[in-house]
Amino acid sequence: MFQLIYAYVAGLGPYVAIALALGLGIPFLLLVTKPARWLLAFAILFLCLVPFGGGELAGASEGSLFRQIGWGSTFLLALFYTLHERGRFSVPWTWVPIPYLVLLAYALISVAWSEAPLVSAKRAVQLLGVLFIALALARQSRASHALTSFAWPGLFFLLLGVVALAVPWLSIDPDGNYKGFTFTKNVWGQFALLMALVFMFLALSKTKPRLNWWLFVFASLSLITTRSATTILIYVVSVMVVLYWVAIRRYGGKLMPVSLVSLMLGTVTLFVYFLIHGALPVDTVLEASLGSVGKDTTLTGRTELWRWMGYEIARHPWLGAGYGGFWMGLEGPSFTIVRFFSWRPGQAHNGYVDVINELGYVGLALLAWVLVAHLWNIVRLHRSGNELTAIFHLAILAAALLLNVSETNFMRTTHLWWIIFSTSIIGVHVHLRQLEQAISQAGMGKNPKPLAP
Repeated sequence: MFQLIYAYVAGLGPYVAIALALGLGIPFLLLVTKPARWLLAFAILFLCLVPFGGGELAGASEGSLFRQIGWGSTFLLALFYTLHERGRFSVPWTWVPIPYLVLLAYALISVAWSEAPLVSAKRAVQLLGVLFIALALARQSRASHALTSFAWPGLFFLLLGVVALAVPWLSIDPDGNYKGFTFTKNVWGQFALLMALVFMFLALSKTKPRLNWWLFVFASLSLITTRSATTILIYVVSVMVVLYWVAIRRYGGKLMPVSLVSLMLGTVTLFVYFLIHGALPVDTVLEASLGSVGKDTTLTGRTELWRWMGYEIARHPWLGAGYGGFWMGLEGPSFTIVRFFSWRPGQAHNGYVDVINELGYVGLALLAWVLVAHLWNIVRLHRSGNELTAIFHLAILAAALLLNVSETNFMRTTHLWWIIFSTSIIGVHVHLRQLEQAISQAGMGKNPKPLAP
């Protein structure tokens, strides 16, 4: 009997089998658990990772109808969780940092001069949806720990990626790189990067440390097998940020002389190399490191794309082309660039270039304001005694900054790392407000109350 059922489900194909498993499992979990703790994170990962939709229902500028329905439902769920708490409804606008609000407002205003205002308006509304997701995650969990709500949903999808190995055409790309069950290895690599950082944070915070260290190793191996050069490099940098803080905490002053000596030796080595060769070893290091994972110093054609983007930016340098109104495949303004590349780019593969192109140097200045304000909030959080939480968000910030060198994540509506970065910004800001309110109430001899919106 069970063999017949298995044979029937297997014959339907992997995606249908996954849909059946989710259709049976999710209603059960909704009945036996508190869905507010995991449902939103699960929906985000599902929509970001699972490749579904397409065909006649897919549009070049807005994606498949299935994805639009999925994200629309997720935004509505996030809006409900954002407004609803403890049986009452309220709008927590003060939870949003002013720089972030100004950047979003400017993106909305830029729709006015977009060459495709309808598409720009739709994508600008999605930015608000991402804001609601960040607020909902902060409200439904401890604000600064909002990203830990991805732990168990993320583990589910990591395990699903292992199961996908049973179907090689689904999990392995033509170049032999592991990609889980996603469109590309980069999508899976960036997801695994997030999970590795989340599990490491949970392990260091003494939340089931042994289990979470093993899960950190699991996520790390899943990332490494993608052979995504950029993501692996960012993983190393982000993890080193956290581990260096751990070493400083453990060894204190003993580590500082070692760090200074290492820095001096590195500087002297570079200086000697420069005297001998007349140039720094940047090209040599890039060729060796990128060549080890099958890349070249053009970053798989990205540098040529950036050159063409420079010509486009020169047409509207200060205000940009209008948020979300440029990349529409062969249908819109991007046609003049897309047609020159056989791989049909749908972004500039550089978040900073895309921000300048769509929002101009004004938009880049506003993004810089958001980044600096967030970094300052992280410093304040560290000074308040929440050192591990601050370092975790610093690692998230470092990862976001580096990811945008070769992939566009900034302001890219429903991209996983724009959601993660927005949640980090909101979470840190809200946590600081909670601390300030607690200190204020303690000074007046009152018991701390939940943070008012």
